[in-house]
Amino acid sequence: MEYDIVWDDSFDIGVEIIDKAHQKLTAIVRKMLTMTHDSDEEKKRKACEEGIKYFKSYAIQHFAEEESYMRSIDYEEYEKHRMLHSVMRDITIPELELDLIEANYSDEAVESFLGVCMGWLTGHIMIEDRKLTQAEPPKKDRRPGEEEIHHLARAMNQTIQDLFSLEASVKNERYDGEYFGKAVYYKLTYRNLHGEELYVIFAVEKPLVAKTVGKMLFLTFSKINKTVIAAMQQLSQQIMHSLHTYFAESDDTFSLTEDEMLNAKEFQQEFETGHSQYSLLFETELGYFAFCIHRPE
Repeated sequence: MEYDIVWDDSFDIGVEIIDKAHQKLTAIVRKMLTMTHDSDEEKKRKACEEGIKYFKSYAIQHFAEEESYMRSIDYEEYEKHRMLHSVMRDITIPELELDLIEANYSDEAVESFLGVCMGWLTGHIMIEDRKLTQAEPPKKDRRPGEEEIHHLARAMNQTIQDLFSLEASVKNERYDGEYFGKAVYYKLTYRNLHGEELYVIFAVEKPLVAKTVGKMLFLTFSKINKTVIAAMQQLSQQIMHSLHTYFAESDDTFSLTEDEMLNAKEFQQEFETGHSQYSLLFETELGYFAFCIHRPE
């Protein structure tokens, strides 16, 4: 891995106190990643314990500062944004800390912790925090009928561009699981109040996963490890949060109930056991990815 990479100001939203906090949190994660390669196990464990406490403390301080800024500008989506902070602070981070303790701060547990934190942070910055300095909230352009899939494709392209500064073009609007290269497969299960389920699947070519997650940390990943996988999972969830109007009607809200990694065989089986509401294959300069929304038969 390479670590001497300068901050990319494409992650800045234009509010100094918020941008500086984002740089600091990213720097903490990068430093902790270097600690996982220390040969002294006891030194490594203690350094990770302190690093995680520092990350948690600084994240809590940052959330408070960001919420104060939102109140100062009478931000319309303040309560929604504050709730995202609360879930991360009060549920996600404590659960991750417990996993770390139970695993005795193993390399895999630390890498998973950092991946979740970095994936969440990046998605939150580029999707939610960026709204703070937009002249007006982006409008959801959703139309019924045959054109709907084209609007979803454009919305996905805009989200990928916001997150990674990548252009994504649709190669197949009726993707049916065809092989496009070695990939990482991730499935999200949603359920509404009536017990109806909906499955969302991301299939991302491995070089694209490694390079996009590397961009978040300003690092070069030579292989797909726990940090990369955990970050991809968090980003997938945040992408779905930003696109939720395309799979949930306003009066029929779906909530995430389960998420899991799939192997290639399980991925193929998804196309044999469900009805595809949407199934798109995209191409970027770094590789392919598929985005599929299935309803069980």
